[in-house]
Amino acid sequence: MEGKRGIDIPDEELRAVMDNNLFTCSSDNGQSRLPNCSMVSLTRLAVPHLETTKGAIVNVSSIAAQPHLSKDFYYNISKAAVDQLTTQLAGNLILKGIRVNSVNPGATSTEFVTRHAGEEVKQQLKAAWETPDIIPIGRMGKVEDIAKVCKQFYTIPNM
Repeated sequence: MEGKRGIDIPDEELRAVMDNNLFTCSSDNGQSRLPNCSMVSLTRLAVPHLETTKGAIVNVSSIAAQPHLSKDFYYNISKAAVDQLTTQLAGNLILKGIRVNSVNPGATSTEFVTRHAGEEVKQQLKAAWETPDIIPIGRMGKVEDIAKVCKQFYTIPNM
């Protein structure tokens, strides 16, 4: 969507972002879609097992889900939907002994960012992590950082 921002981005882009974050998932190469692996589908498949084991679900959302202005807001909308899905699942599945939480990381160094972020976005991220008031750790997050937080949710015993 070179040069288009905000409301000028076509509806197809919103559909693609929502699809990517809620309804389907990509293979490792980012090209082909895998069936039945959306957050909703995987949750539906996992509930019977999690009910017997009193397990937990941890969704990965984004700090972008929090209310703020953005010129590229379709991603933010999709992550807010992930947060709402998490909230609704948490309220409904706790009655079955299943905890549902989400992790909302900030800028994270991923293959997707490396492949798809434009130079302008990369420069903005670099400026942000060089500003201690914005990103005190002084670097982008790593996938391993998020994994450690997710693991903490799984190790909390159910009541």
